[in-house]
Amino acid sequence: MRFKQLSPTIAIMAKTRAQTIGRWIFASLVASLTLFNALGFEHWSYAEVIIWSFIALLSWHLLFARRRIQFDLERQLITINVSSLYPLTQQVIPINHIAAFQIQQRLGQPHGYDLLVVMDTQIEPLKFQYGDLHQIKKLGQALSQFCTIPLLSD
Repeated sequence: MRFKQLSPTIAIMAKTRAQTIGRWIFASLVASLTLFNALGFEHWSYAEVIIWSFIALLSWHLLFARRRIQFDLERQLITINVSSLYPLTQQVIPINHIAAFQIQQRLGQPHGYDLLVVMDTQIEPLKFQYGDLHQIKKLGQALSQFCTIPLLSD
């Protein structure tokens, strides 16, 4: 996801073009497999039909899964909404309770990094985003500058 500032007080994290294209390729593949297999369902046992239906249902939910992150400096909130075909969860993080953003290497992954949100009211930081070092540094600097919160690095 990339950081996109919409106004001086509002920003979002949006999907990249590659993520959108990848999702459409996956959707086309699942739709093609579902149609191809549906033609032979009369020769399948009930268990096979139920298993295939369950896999197709989960694939469609993953296809429509969406994570929207909004930064609102006027209300001092970061709102994270996760939805699929219907809303799944919402997390609200007060910006004024954030002590810092922190970049930390993922355990067991030499090229994986996490961007953490260090809260002044919690012992454990919140995992916010993950990726390679260049991507996480760029995102961390943009968030730090937009929210005027320090960025810590290992």
